Amino acid sequence: MMRNNNTIKQDASINAWKCTASPNLLQLLLAIAGFFIGGLVLCGCGSNELQTRKKLTVGVSRSFLSIPVYIAQESGFFAEEALDVTLKEYPSGKMATEALFAGEVDLSTVADLPIVLNSFKRDDFCLVTSFTQSFRFVKIITRKDAGIKKGDDLRGKRVGANPGTSSHFFLAVFLLHNGLSMNDIKMVPLKTVDLPDALKNNQVDAISVWQPYDRKAIRLLGDNALELPSSEIYRTTFNIAVMKRFAEPHLETMKRFLKAIDRAATFAIKNRQKAQGIIAASFNLDENQVPGVWNDFAFRLTLDQALLVSWDEIARWAIENKLTDKKEIPNYINYICPEALGAIKPEADTMIR
Repeated sequence: MMRNNNTIKQDASINAWKCTASPNLLQLLLAIAGFFIGGLVLCGCGSNELQTRKKLTVGVSRSFLSIPVYIAQESGFFAEEALDVTLKEYPSGKMATEALFAGEVDLSTVADLPIVLNSFKRDDFCLVTSFTQSFRFVKIITRKDAGIKKGDDLRGKRVGANPGTSSHFFLAVFLLHNGLSMNDIKMVPLKTVDLPDALKNNQVDAISVWQPYDRKAIRLLGDNALELPSSEIYRTTFNIAVMKRFAEPHLETMKRFLKAIDRAATFAIKNRQKAQGIIAASFNLDENQVPGVWNDFAFRLTLDQALLVSWDEIARWAIENKLTDKKEIPNYINYICPEALGAIKPEADTMIR
């Protein structure tokens, strides 16, 4: 059967369209298939794998107050939040915070004293959360042969303490609780790491020292060591500090960091034996040295009103004892950056603003 010219031309046009359209159609189908296959692969991954990994350097005090930080690192909680965290250890939170001010670390662990004393000098840093609290973190360890059996026996004695730290303030509070003042003793300023040896070598009669250095002092003195009893006279809090210029542009990173710390705090409570093993290894301690002090600490993320009250008291003490030439107590609400904690755990922020 003969076809007319119009039919032949129409067939030619259709064939030409197929030749040009088929490659484009194939590319479209391949793209759609790739999209669905990629989606299936991504759905099989943890959500944090989709996040950009962030590097953080954290200045950490080598003390039991830092327990959640060590657990978060060793248990992989930071890594699971897509963080590449480097811990830089310091003998105290005071030195870790000095590193923060010097730009050597992004965040630092720090107790109350360095925060308050530095607040008289600068206002470019802030606290994002407290994560450890303890009424028994700092202790007074004495030599029995110095004749010190109770608090008021410290009168006229040489007492080693680390100036400008919780060691210093706790000593002042302990003396006041026992009817004495700093003028009734001879305070010998020493670094925390040097306090146990100073007590052993009879350079001092007693020391105000935090854990785990109290354990070292007791071990060095053996039967000649005595811990003076103290009631709940001072709550030490350990906090995460950051420069204000870092806080806002790195809010998402700080949220991830706090999530990891929160997981570590929960782990420390629910998995005591495993957590104690991690800390014993991190501090090169025998595992039987850790359980006895575990109940001295409460691990939880918080920003509470008691923190501000405590800072006011410390600031008043610092002014009265001429540790600063300032006469007014700073408004400490200006030293709080609550956004990260408020985003991940709003119920933990109970400060009055």
